[in-house]
Amino acid sequence: MPENDSPLLDEPAETDGIPGNRGEFLRMATLFQGGLLLFALGLAWLAGINLSSQLHFTGAAVAWGVGATVPMWALFAITYLFPVGPLGTIKHFLREVLGPSLAQCRWYDLVFVALLAGCSEELLFRGVLQTWMGRWGALAGLLASNVIFGLAHAITPTYAVLAGLLGIYLGLVYTITGEANLIPAILCHALYDLVAFFVFQSEARKRTTAL
Repeated sequence: MPENDSPLLDEPAETDGIPGNRGEFLRMATLFQGGLLLFALGLAWLAGINLSSQLHFTGAAVAWGVGATVPMWALFAITYLFPVGPLGTIKHFLREVLGPSLAQCRWYDLVFVALLAGCSEELLFRGVLQTWMGRWGALAGLLASNVIFGLAHAITPTYAVLAGLLGIYLGLVYTITGEANLIPAILCHALYDLVAFFVFQSEARKRTTAL
């Protein structure tokens, strides 16, 4: 069977000498992000937070979510094209660790993982933690929840800081329509991840072709 027609859980493949396994990547992403989603739902129940009341799928929410992604894409492009200092370490890590597996994925795999990550992380960090901590003040909720968000992405100290700042931005997107609405934040997060996935996938496949 040709490689492009292989089933969902592929055998390990090689990209630039580094093993890339589509099936393992999808399993791990689904287990981790799915577990995060269940944790968010359970924590929301314990805290008495109604997440469904924060999901308003409207045209304005979609427009804000897509539009708010543009500055994030611009920041990603700058850090990707000019990986100076610790940014180079982050790029190298993501390229070497994620690149080989991303190279094996189909486009719909990446859409699935990006959407799952956007949903699970935004429900937890914005819908639950920012809302819960916001009971001590909106600013306290925004900052405290994103300190945790940054620490949860602590691949390197610089990455943790950048993730925390992006989390604060997403926290503002969460209320950009004038109400607590997770839809813009979910779309923004998922679209940002999706573009990053495609960029690293494309680079990994070019490296494979060049061998």
